[in-house]
Amino acid sequence: MRKIIISFCILLAALSLKAQSISGIRIDGGDTPILVYFGGKQMCYPTTTCFVANLKPGNYTIEVYASRSTRPGERVWKGERLYNERVYFNGNGVHDIVVEEPGDIRPGRPGRPGTGQSGHRPEHDRYDRVMSDQLFKKFLDSVKNEPFDKDRMGLITAALTNSDFTSEQCLQLVKFYTFDNERLKIMKMMYPNIVDKEAFFMVTATLTFSKNKTQMNDFIREYEGR
Repeated sequence: MRKIIISFCILLAALSLKAQSISGIRIDGGDTPILVYFGGKQMCYPTTTCFVANLKPGNYTIEVYASRSTRPGERVWKGERLYNERVYFNGNGVHDIVVEEPGDIRPGRPGRPGTGQSGHRPEHDRYDRVMSDQLFKKFLDSVKNEPFDKDRMGLITAALTNSDFTSEQCLQLVKFYTFDNERLKIMKMMYPNIVDKEAFFMVTATLTFSKNKTQMNDFIREYEGR
């Protein structure tokens, strides 16, 4: 009798687990292998569909980059950014994101015949979402005028939802803060939205202590998937 009861309990537990719905965010790249980042953290290797489960309710900054399947020993190729949005997930069900590839972007593929274009969009396109100098000045003034750090962070987070920034703009914002721990926080928040990452070294150089510079450089290396 005891064995029957135990078996029945196990069966109920199995049925209960089976009945539980799967929840998370699914990113579909179609036929294109993609790399997916949540808050700057790589969530999958090159794949056409990436599913991130067990997410708590909240806002997630999601970036998707074009990639390609890798062979053993080959470094992961991180191409053009195809998607960059702040997404709210309520913790229930599956939130689908379909990333459509702009043009004929494929790593190693030449441009479309007769267009004279390469397989990537022109370099200047990466500045399309950058906050204008005039608007950035107003934004920076607003941040400086906020008396509480929580409100300043709220302004910065809201700005990152809809805009990209240059390293020079990030530098101006970072210089408003005095201590390394504050500057590090801002740098990590803004780095995913920096369009000229090759110039970010001048922002990192504002850190006072070597250990903090190392920490930021490690963050950048992890973000870039090196």
